[in-house]
Order: sequence, then structure tokens, then C-alpha cells
Amino acid sequence: MRLDQIFNEFVHVVEENPDYVIGLLDAGKIIISSNDKSMIGKPVGDDADAKSSRVYPLQVNGKLRGYLWVKSADSSIDMVSKLLYDSLSTRIQYEVNQESALERLSRDDQLIKELTKQGPSDVNYIQDLVKQLKLDSELPRVAVYLFSNDGFDRTEVTNLKYKINDRNTFYSLVDDQSLLIYKNIKPILKEESFHSGVSAFISELVDWGITNTYYAVGTPQSDLKLYGESYSSCLWLMRNVEMKKDRPYFFTDYLVSYYRTKLSREDINNLFDFYLKRMDKIDPDEMSEIANAFFANNFNLKQTADHLFLHKNTLLYKLKRYETNFGLDIRGSSQGKLMFYLIADLFSRTLAEKRQVKDK
Repeated sequence: MRLDQIFNEFVHVVEENPDYVIGLLDAGKIIISSNDKSMIGKPVGDDADAKSSRVYPLQVNGKLRGYLWVKSADSSIDMVSKLLYDSLSTRIQYEVNQESALERLSRDDQLIKELTKQGPSDVNYIQDLVKQLKLDSELPRVAVYLFSNDGFDRTEVTNLKYKINDRNTFYSLVDDQSLLIYKNIKPILKEESFHSGVSAFISELVDWGITNTYYAVGTPQSDLKLYGESYSSCLWLMRNVEMKKDRPYFFTDYLVSYYRTKLSREDINNLFDFYLKRMDKIDPDEMSEIANAFFANNFNLKQTADHLFLHKNTLLYKLKRYETNFGLDIRGSSQGKLMFYLIADLFSRTLAEKRQVKDK
């Protein structure tokens, strides 16, 4: 931080008032900058006229960096000089905070880049960065991935440091449109559930102006070596879930969908061949829509009916039909619910592939 640069930007405050001369003094009380250029280089002794001069020490983090000198014959010099001193001190502290935030953010960038890179990470380098940032490596954290088509303002991102106000939460811009936050969740787990606590944090981000943005929440992790997995689960959500802006989507809510994508097509066909042959009288598109809605609404019959704009009895009739056709207990058994979801997904993908072949 250059104190003289800050002062030179501050000088305009009194440039329109010829009754006041202000100067920046070095540690030896020599004027090094002033709105009266003829004063530069002159000393301001301790015996300066007490009626027309005021001198205030300028300290940064407890260290003396110079002095503010104010001179005027105005009877209001005490009040005005104090206002000038308070204003300059505030500006200096702001610049110090900005510089500190940028330095920390730079280390945050390095740490997140190392944690999320493909291939083996440099453990010693990570530990060194964690030490520099004074992070508690034992705390549980979760990746919160933000994506904005409009991009993120870098000044706004820097100022998040003051708003989040948690030394053990760190973040970095992945690129102009992506921001990755590793949120400390220990305070959340003490007071509320994981979902409600992280949702409240994301609501704060939205209230702070980070809007028109997609929010993906990864897996909670306690081991630094697994932070990359939390980030990867965020990316999976972005690729596989139809998301709405300014609301959180939790990877842990989509575990069935995630594991379903890990099954090979051949394995699925072999496992569910019996059910595939019982599709003659079933509309696979409708079944897939119902199964997806049923899953998204936590298998709640009324909520699913409302989601699909169906009467509850109509939905009940359709589910009973699927139960009879496939021999599943969809409404009462958790295994039946899971089977119904997987079968519907299989049928939907099978039909989609057949349509693609036909179009070719």
C-alpha cells in the first residue's frame, strides 16, 4: 500500500477550499505531498503554530506510517481537521483491507486450484497454503459452486470476504462465470441441519446481490484430500439436473440418479429384461414423467399429483396399474419405489435410442 498515492487521491477534498492546506508528512515530519505544492519538502516542527496547525499520526495496523498536517486560520480548524483525519483514516483502512483481501484471495486461488486439479495433488504445498491462510484443516466443509451466464464482478467477489466473515470459509473464481466456495459447515451442524444451514447461507448470497445464478452444493467432506470430490459432485449436478436460478441444489438429494448414471446400459438391460418385455400396454414417456415427478417430490402422492397437474385419484389409478403390470409395491415399499424409478428411466432411454436410430 502506497500512503502517498492514497493521500494524492484524497487531496481533492480540500482543493476547492483555499482556506485550508493539508499535507502528508513522513516519519520525520517532512511534507512529502500537499495541495500546496510549494510546501513539499519543508519540515513541520513540533513548535508549529498551535492556533493554525494540527498534526495527526497515521497508523496502519498499529505501525506509524506518517502524519496528516492541516493548516488554516479558520476558527473551525479543530472540527474540520478532525473530520479530514477521520475521513483519511477510513480511506487508508479500506485500502489496507482491500489489499489484505486480495492477498488472501490470491492464496485462496492457489489452494482451490491445487485441491481441484486432475491427478495427484502436492500435499506439502496444500499444507503450506492452509498454514498461510490460518485455516483449520480438521473442519468439515462443503463445495458450493456458483455459475452465472453474466459472469462475476471481481470487485464484488473480493468484497465477499467482509460479508462471509468466516476465516475458515474460502473461495476462488474458477473462471469468469464460475465461483467455487468451500463453506465451513461446523457452525451449521451445531445449530441446524446441513440442508437448512447451507440453504440459509445461499439465501444470504442472493440477498447480497449474487443473483441470476445457479447454485450447486456438493458432498460434505472432512478430509482436504476429498475436497475435489465435493467439487466434482457439484459439476455432476450442473450436467445432469435441470436447475432453476437462485436456489440450492444438493447432490445428496440426487444419489439415486447419480448411481443410475454409473450403471452400464448392458447391466441395466440384463437386470430389467423381464420388465422391458411387459411394456406393450404402457406409455414409457408418461411413466418416465410420473416416476421423475414422484422421485422429485419425495414420493409424496399429493405433491406429485399437484406437480403433474393431475387429480390425486388419477395418479393413484396410474400407479396401481404400474404395480399390477410389473408386480411392484410402488406406494408402500422403498425397494418398489426405487425399482419403479429405475425401470421408468430404462424404458425412457430405450425409447429415445430407438427414435434416434429411426431418425437416422
